[in-house]
Amino acid sequence: MKYKFEVEKRDYSDFASGRVLYSAPSTTGFPVRLASEIMQRAFAILAQQGVDGPLRIYDPCCGGAFLLTTIGFLFPRQVGHLIATDLDPLVLEIAEKNLSLLSPEGLERRRRELESYAAAFGKDSHRAALESLERLRDRLGRRSIAFSCGQRDITDLSPFPVQDVDIIITDLPYGQLASWGGEGGDPLESLFINCRRALKEGPAVLAIVADKKPRLKHEAFRRVDHFKLGKRQIALLQPL
Repeated sequence: MKYKFEVEKRDYSDFASGRVLYSAPSTTGFPVRLASEIMQRAFAILAQQGVDGPLRIYDPCCGGAFLLTTIGFLFPRQVGHLIATDLDPLVLEIAEKNLSLLSPEGLERRRRELESYAAAFGKDSHRAALESLERLRDRLGRRSIAFSCGQRDITDLSPFPVQDVDIIITDLPYGQLASWGGEGGDPLESLFINCRRALKEGPAVLAIVADKKPRLKHEAFRRVDHFKLGKRQIALLQPL
């Protein structure tokens, strides 16, 4: 796989889970460079069809919202509203804490928290986290990115509460750290159906990240981009 946008390697250690962003037990992280590449490809697809920001972006398998929060810090000008849902109510508590960092008030709360740790324990890691926080603050500026969190089983085919989304991006559960938790018969089929319901009418993008096993195609979508990186495959699709 060749990067189209993230062609230069950058230091993304400021985004490390547990540094400034909160870590959620038993959830997976996500490579920041790959997140940036996927989003820029999605932005380019929409821009070619006359769609510009601010955009509504949704992750239906959000975990601790590391991916969505990262996107907010990377692209604060393009993001208008972030929506996070997950089946696990415990990880949603972490998701809300992470997404709250996408505001001056949230970052200030986190700064005070990290300063108290630095004063109490005197660890270099806490001082480094404070330096990372200031760099993230510079990325965000004075913006506050709106967000919403809610519990939802993506395999539940009852009427879907999320609508009018411009971009859906999600890292499908796989491996030992995360797995499908719902009761639907075919979770991937249900995800495609519910994502189609959530996307707005008109130009929109569904970006799915998975291991190499699933077939990331569906009759309700046309696939406009597909690439592989390591053990992951990434598909970008648009609703028909």
